Amino acid sequence: MFATSRRNVVFGAAAMMLASLSSINCAWSADDVNLNLSLMIWDPAQKAGVQKAVDAFQATNPNVKVSLMQVPQDQYYTKLDASLGAGEGPDVMWQSSRASYYVDGGALEPLTGYIKADNLSLDGYNRQIVDLYKFGGEQYGLPKDMDAWTFVYNADVFKKLGVETPKADWTWEDMVRIAKEIKAKQISSIIPLSYNFSFNNGVASLVHALGGRVIDNNKGVMSSAAGTRALEMVKGLQDEGLILKVADSSDFNPVSALISGKLAMAEIPSWNLSLLSKADLPSGTFQVVRMPSVNGSWTSDTNGLVYVMNANSKHKDEAWKLIKFLTSEAGAVLHAEGGAGLPANTSKATLAAFVKANEKLAGLQEALSVTTEKSYLRTTTQYPKVIGANTKISSAVMGPFYAGSVSASDTAKKIDETLNEALH
Repeated sequence: MFATSRRNVVFGAAAMMLASLSSINCAWSADDVNLNLSLMIWDPAQKAGVQKAVDAFQATNPNVKVSLMQVPQDQYYTKLDASLGAGEGPDVMWQSSRASYYVDGGALEPLTGYIKADNLSLDGYNRQIVDLYKFGGEQYGLPKDMDAWTFVYNADVFKKLGVETPKADWTWEDMVRIAKEIKAKQISSIIPLSYNFSFNNGVASLVHALGGRVIDNNKGVMSSAAGTRALEMVKGLQDEGLILKVADSSDFNPVSALISGKLAMAEIPSWNLSLLSKADLPSGTFQVVRMPSVNGSWTSDTNGLVYVMNANSKHKDEAWKLIKFLTSEAGAVLHAEGGAGLPANTSKATLAAFVKANEKLAGLQEALSVTTEKSYLRTTTQYPKVIGANTKISSAVMGPFYAGSVSASDTAKKIDETLNEALH
């Protein structure tokens, strides 16, 4: 796992790991004659789309061969750190909000000069994701995708139970009422609802929808009316039996449960939508709506990945051409046709391609169109310093809260204390 300190920690002891990485390093060894580029990603679900875009790039750049390497996510940063620490590594790679540590370590090439030289406008990308990868006045990454959370319900389950389905403009009260109707009509073990109960996603999104913030002026501010209310609302779903008890949810998979018909409706991230669309079920079985509103407001958190360039790449001009193409409308459309990874390129064509690839999901375009406009940067994305604190909150703070041994107000105070320890 990637270390959260600076250069000496990021790349410290990395060379010791190279012996076990020889099979990967050979893929990005320099070859000035053949002009080989290496591209490293982690999500197997997106590999087909990325390969499709890479193939198109190679077709128009026949002198460049791109080797696409997909490394399991739990190994990605370990292997990346080892190779970069030895002055090697892929020419082009995915990066997340951890990018700042790699910038501080000198591992990433600033792209600002390339962007200016090609007069490339960044207006065609989600602005929040663009700004996330700007450090010291330099742009280090071009956005490839972004996250969006929507609600998906199994229409067959609703028809079977004779319950009113969620509407496009539904509210939190509607969601609770519908879940209660499903629970009241139980003729089998169908779970009414799956809501993201994590602090960083479901709870924080409610805080924002209620007009609050998790962090403000570099300080934890969960101890507010919005923070306490959000905690109570999510716990209320559990206490009323509308979602599984949090303590019993560690192995629960909402996507699989929706497909099997054991779950009526669920909050689903964009990166899992393709799993539903590929299920062996008729079109329209799954319907998509936006998040329910609270007091007339709603939102969901987002994060976004970028393509970045290795500062030690021996083919920087070609690496830039690859990054530029993969994130262009043409490249993003090809990637989206793979069905996984909602493009951060905001053209209508890229969204249309993603929707087309997941056309079995009814209402997807309408839900995503409004969701991407309402999203805010995830707390751990906007404040990478609290990534470790979030893990501590999830295990040591939220557990006792959902178990009923700590009040919402005391939980909010503990969250603030944990965040502030990390921020200062």
